[in-house]
Amino acid sequence: MTAATQQPALPASTSGPPPGGGPPGDWRRWIGARPTVGVGPAGKAVAEDVSALIKAEIALAKAELMAGIKPKAMGIGAFVGAAVLGWLGLQGLLITLGFLLALVMPAWVAALVVTLLLLAGAAVAGLLGKKKFETQVSLDTTKANVEEDVEWTKAHLPSR
Repeated sequence: MTAATQQPALPASTSGPPPGGGPPGDWRRWIGARPTVGVGPAGKAVAEDVSALIKAEIALAKAELMAGIKPKAMGIGAFVGAAVLGWLGLQGLLITLGFLLALVMPAWVAALVVTLLLLAGAAVAGLLGKKKFETQVSLDTTKANVEEDVEWTKAHLPSR
């Protein structure tokens, strides 16, 4: 063997038999053959493996989300159906109230009373909604956390 093709000597701690038996000094079989791939191709292979792993994890997450979302979407559809039927039922009750009031007063007055009750309810709901919208949204906590994270990062980055 020439000096260029000789492999470096193994450390003294490898002079005994390899784990699992075998003749002493037969470490190449236990450790494996010397790699024939360079750093560049090995790094490329690792990057491709990491990319494939991330894509597989994303696909798994999508599948899990779709499996979890489907029953929720069906539940939302059932709630929408219940809301529509409830709205129709409320209209039926209001019509019934108008007919009952028409028994003791003229029909136009009964319709006016039901309409005024509905408008009063709408006004109360509108005022409550306006009051909720006037409340200011504050991002002070988030801003403070981001500033703290930036300071921590600056403190822990090596200076150049």
